[in-house]
Amino acid sequence: MMATIPSNASKAWPSPRRVRGGAILGMALLLGGCASTPVPHPDVALPSHWVHATGQTAPPHPDYREWWQALNDPGLNRLVDESLKANLDLAAARERVLAARALYLHSDAPYKPSLSIKTDDPVDPDARASYFLMGFDANWELPLFGRGEAKKNVARGHLATAASNLRDVRVSMVAEIARDWINLRGAQQRSSILGQMLAVQHHRIRLARERIRLGLASPTVLSAPLLKASDLEAERQDARHAAVAAAQQLALLTGRAEPDKSWLQAANVPTLQGYEPVSVPATLLYTRPGIAEARARVIRAAGELGLARADRYPSIGIGASLVASANLASYKSSGVGGIGSIGPMIDIPLFDWGMRKARAQAKGHLLKAASLAYREAVLQGVADVETKLDDLNSTQQQIQARQQVLQREQTALGRARTRDQLGLDSPDQRLGAELAYNQARLRLTQAQTAHDIAYVALYKALGGPSNRAIESAG
Repeated sequence: MMATIPSNASKAWPSPRRVRGGAILGMALLLGGCASTPVPHPDVALPSHWVHATGQTAPPHPDYREWWQALNDPGLNRLVDESLKANLDLAAARERVLAARALYLHSDAPYKPSLSIKTDDPVDPDARASYFLMGFDANWELPLFGRGEAKKNVARGHLATAASNLRDVRVSMVAEIARDWINLRGAQQRSSILGQMLAVQHHRIRLARERIRLGLASPTVLSAPLLKASDLEAERQDARHAAVAAAQQLALLTGRAEPDKSWLQAANVPTLQGYEPVSVPATLLYTRPGIAEARARVIRAAGELGLARADRYPSIGIGASLVASANLASYKSSGVGGIGSIGPMIDIPLFDWGMRKARAQAKGHLLKAASLAYREAVLQGVADVETKLDDLNSTQQQIQARQQVLQREQTALGRARTRDQLGLDSPDQRLGAELAYNQARLRLTQAQTAHDIAYVALYKALGGPSNRAIESAG
């Protein structure tokens, strides 16, 4: 209900009734502010240490922000830096964060005073009078019963979701670039080794044919060398195709129409140097996109519950209006008049109160569901990291085993070359030793590639800690 105030009301003292009304309104404001719904913090115990972490010594201040630099590959570093600046998906996700932040910073706008102005020029039906009307309407809905805090939590949840999506895009992009780069170098090195093995095998075939020509062997001795050469050629073609596919994927991720020519120059597989991720704190899991998004859903659900609870109570505000009119058909100054009003605005739920109560109960259950999903996301993150750590340790052990085999085959090759020079063995024995040595090199390359991929997978599981650009945007 609006109370009409005369034109000289600004000079009058407030009535005792208004004083009592203001006191009641102020008390409602104090009581309403205490009714906000807090955001729950699901209790999920993170491990104090990783079970599958190795006992190697890590540096005191490892750089978790730029974890890919531990691969010690300048080409990879340049690609990641370039993609972080030029990737369109990342730029779009960053803009969505900025949009959500703009709304969050003004989430309290519905509970601030608003003023509107309107004009009209009505004409009397008898056409003997014409008026010009100008009106001012002011409204101020009070954020009682936790409405203001709930509205802010909803906006904060949307902002956290946008920030989590931005981190997810960045983590996926960097991990994909690192994985494709490792696969590119691994495929190129495998292709090179297989080419050397194929050359050795062709030499063995020429020796077998020479023995057949001299009558020292039957034609059947060619069957096994030719089959081996065919297998090696197929493996080399597979490695070549894998390198082409990785290069094309890198071109796609970096916005190129075709791969850079420098990528096609064969190079060694990146080797982890500097530190292994043994001292990664479990708190980094909170940056994992899935966990961060689950936390954002909890915040948003708490805000929606707060709004639903507040809707069960009256909506209270203050309204004021002033309307002035001038008779355009009159030339007298007395043709201008006005009227003003001010008073409380109350919206009380009556017949739909039961539905509002049911809606609040439903939002409460959804908040519990979001909290349970958050707990599950954290536990799933812990399990994923432990699995990736075990994979990293397993591939590291495979590298050590392959290195030992390579050393033995290298020693055996040296002996075979010596015996060949002394005429104690046939050249075919030396060629067989060369094949065994290159086979050991091939397996070591595969193990190194798998180890690097496991390292990338670990930091993707951890959430690939966000950089300053994301923190400033989120």
